[in-house]
Amino acid sequence: MRVSGAVHTDRGRVRRENQDSYGLSAGLGLYLVADGMGGQAAGKRASEEATRIVTQALEASSGGGAGGEERLRDAIDLANRHVWQLSQSEPGLLGMGTTIAAVLIADGMAYIGHVGDSRVYRLRDGKIERLTRDHSFSAELAERGIELRDDRVGSRYAHLLTRAVGIAPTVEVELTSQRIEVKDTYIICSDGIYGLVDPSEIQQIIEADADLAHVCVAIVARANAAGGSDNSTVIVLRVEPNEAGERA
Repeated sequence: MRVSGAVHTDRGRVRRENQDSYGLSAGLGLYLVADGMGGQAAGKRASEEATRIVTQALEASSGGGAGGEERLRDAIDLANRHVWQLSQSEPGLLGMGTTIAAVLIADGMAYIGHVGDSRVYRLRDGKIERLTRDHSFSAELAERGIELRDDRVGSRYAHLLTRAVGIAPTVEVELTSQRIEVKDTYIICSDGIYGLVDPSEIQQIIEADADLAHVCVAIVARANAAGGSDNSTVIVLRVEPNEAGERA
């Protein structure tokens, strides 16, 4: 099997700057979206630095004895320490952080690591499924069966993160893994996408066009048409037969 991928990012219609970053390295099998926070300069710096460190760490660990899940966790841990140390060294960066949602494809597996509320979905056999859970105040209340009935309170806490890369010296990385199958499609995105585009709409766009670059542009365009209230970044991956014509 082989994996093809494409990405598109946009600042949206409201924000002055795009604080999202992404990593896409077919050679490493790494696909990552990071959504920065902490002010304009700080948020952008946090997401860029985290993306760079995760990529470099996985390059350094390739060919070693560690498994994909361990490599991905260690890379995100390293990015967390790096962003935290930067935030402590420069007053203008204090409090910065970033989400990370990453997929590492290795040895026929998809290793998924995430911190924060950027998401990973999988489209398989005509069904789209979310593979990550949001590390946010509202999501954790919902998991406990607690509903915020006051819309004003709900809007205030909807995107308050309970975990983020770089806001503390250590972070708990949530990790899952699964065997990939031919025709699987993985979608990695920031909240600027899923906050405005329903998963069923994402599925329709993917199924309507075989060109992944076109698909990514169309998904972001749909988010902007719905108001573009945030930066939006999406990566779409497709697992395809190898050159020998491998079957699903």
